[in-house]
Amino acid sequence: PCVHLMCHLASEAVHVGSPICSSQWTMERTIGNLGQEIHQPSDPFSNLAQQGIQHCQVNALKAMLPHLDPPKNTNLHASANLGKGYILLAMHDWYLTTIQGAEARVIAEYLSLPYAPKICCWAHLHLPNGQIAQSQFQELQKAPEDIHMAHNVKVWQSFRFLLPLIFFLDLDTPECCHFTDVALITLYSQPDVDLLKKSYGVLASCTKPGEASLRVIKISDIRSVVAMILHRPIIHGVAKERYFLVEKTGMEIACFGLEDDKE
Repeated sequence: PCVHLMCHLASEAVHVGSPICSSQWTMERTIGNLGQEIHQPSDPFSNLAQQGIQHCQVNALKAMLPHLDPPKNTNLHASANLGKGYILLAMHDWYLTTIQGAEARVIAEYLSLPYAPKICCWAHLHLPNGQIAQSQFQELQKAPEDIHMAHNVKVWQSFRFLLPLIFFLDLDTPECCHFTDVALITLYSQPDVDLLKKSYGVLASCTKPGEASLRVIKISDIRSVVAMILHRPIIHGVAKERYFLVEKTGMEIACFGLEDDKE
């Protein structure tokens, strides 16, 4: 039945618009939640109406008087608030460490220094939309079957989408310069143009260039957490290992209506 329903999705969208605007799921869910709050079996419909009125009144008060519904404390123990909704979360290095290889070269180039300074790696990043991004610093300490393979990040920089995350860094640089808002990432390739066109912009299939695509970016360039799913499409008669993008819908409007950070 679920597969058959998908066959009608495109044609019905033409007639009634987006499914989220015509689906009864949200209303049915709300009625179910209100019904769970009714404890008096007598006159259930009047009680149901009163529960709905009470929720409307509470929501109206919260909208008019925001201090009645203060935000949850996101500045957890051993965290670092970077402002604008970005918060570095534990765990992290207790001491500055020295890095080598391609990662050291990329950081040195970013700082225009002849060598890379010592760094402090962080494990998690809280984003303004509420998602939690995981860094390779934490993931590589887990068993292979426990790694969050879906925890890539979507970054907007120079009109390009850049994905997945390696480390969140504190850079301790010379001359009293201190950077606390950068991340070291590797980029996926640009999506295959042919697959993207044939799927009407839905299937963004990329490859992993590896160390050659290492970049240092500002943490504020990270927009959301996404998944890059392994698949092997046949392109020009050859099956190639690629990754396609899957992202949670609605992340673009997740921060609408929030107050600007006073910092």
